[in-house]
Amino acid sequence: MSEARTGKVRIHLDITVYQIDEAMTLVVDLGGRFTGERHDYDEGVVVVMADPEDHEFCLVHYHR
Repeated sequence: MSEARTGKVRIHLDITVYQIDEAMTLVVDLGGRFTGERHDYDEGVVVVMADPEDHEFCLVHYHR
């Protein structure tokens, strides 16, 4: 059985994806969630997701 989270994780992942919407759907289907935070930049899009244990990470799509 896993233990309850006691502090913020000190590592942060940025995962580059080709299709932001498809990647978000996959994360949710696997038990994660969208935090509601999205950033649109000239270079691309960044969305903040969380895994089932609430550790945050970003999905990043660069415009080509």
